[in-house]
Amino acid sequence: MKWTTAVVVFLIAAILVRAHSVAFWFFLTALALLTARLAVRFALQRLRVVHRLSTDHLFPGERVRVTLAVTNGSPLPVPWVWVEDRVPSKLLKTAAFSHVATMAPGAERLHQYEVQVTERGLYRLGRIEVSIGDWFGLHELGGTVDEEHWLTVYPRVVALSPLPLPNRLPEGPRRDPLSPFQDLLPVGVRRYTPGDPLRLMAWKATAHRGELMVKDLPLVRERVTYYFLNLNRSEWDAARRFELMERVVTVAASLVWWEPDPRHALGLVAFGRVERSVPEGIGRRVDEPGVLRVPARAGPAQRRAVLEALAGLQPAEGMPFLDLLGEEARRLPWGATIVMLVPTNTPRLVTLATHLQRRGHPVVILSFEPRRTMDADVAIYEVEMGQQEVRFA
Repeated sequence: MKWTTAVVVFLIAAILVRAHSVAFWFFLTALALLTARLAVRFALQRLRVVHRLSTDHLFPGERVRVTLAVTNGSPLPVPWVWVEDRVPSKLLKTAAFSHVATMAPGAERLHQYEVQVTERGLYRLGRIEVSIGDWFGLHELGGTVDEEHWLTVYPRVVALSPLPLPNRLPEGPRRDPLSPFQDLLPVGVRRYTPGDPLRLMAWKATAHRGELMVKDLPLVRERVTYYFLNLNRSEWDAARRFELMERVVTVAASLVWWEPDPRHALGLVAFGRVERSVPEGIGRRVDEPGVLRVPARAGPAQRRAVLEALAGLQPAEGMPFLDLLGEEARRLPWGATIVMLVPTNTPRLVTLATHLQRRGHPVVILSFEPRRTMDADVAIYEVEMGQQEVRFA
């Protein structure tokens, strides 16, 4: 712009002093500079930059390949283009960029690089800075291409020693046709067969039909387990809180990932700060900080749903975990198992766990800090975490 202003000033001065030949050359120069600037703006408006990822869901330690496709959509050649992809510092310490020289009309240039993720989280990619210049090197225009791509890095998953969960109870929200147990609520009557216990006799139906009839009991309903995570910073030892809370997420993800029974319905309730709402239908966020809930479902797809919810979960301060547990337990189906991942088994926590168990919820407490010795009617295990394996003592 400074060059254009200078040329215009000299052009006006040449006209005023009636130096027509000089004015003519300044006019041609101003016209060329203006044309070059308009051409740069025209080319920038028709420059297309596309951001592609080889995958958007991965585990720590894996790599993702990022491709930038730069296309010159104008009928004019472009002298040079500068593309800079702004990547979160946790993924790449320096900016990934590509300097593309002259681009012919309709030409496409590809720039690829790889990113190795080391920490779980939800990372936003796709903020690309673009600059383009003219033939004279006097005009440079830039802009930002904002393509929203989210990279989901799951929590680390490690091997587990068997966690003894309480035996399934004879009721739940949905029927399980493969269970050896029977439900307590009859769904109808059927004819008597030798071996049916006397307590199942349907006397009214027998009198009405004139033959022996018994109550028809369905098989036990689906097994349901909810994992409750305590990520309240104020309830952890300040010296190791972040390390231990990251272990909580790792253990929860490992328990869900290595669940051997596909018919086992798994759910998640966690208090913490959520960086970004998880997709609709998987979980939801309430306030900031808030409560992350993943409704219990069975099947392999539920494992990735829980891991995706855990990917963006961060520690926070606010509601005490016992208050959260008391409120959320009222929403659970009767018979659902509760697995708590907490700092330690305090007397108040054990009292509440015992109360929940008497109300029909089998309870397991996983303690990550040194366990306090006390008599309890609930199962309490201390988590011993190594590099590649977790044990429950």
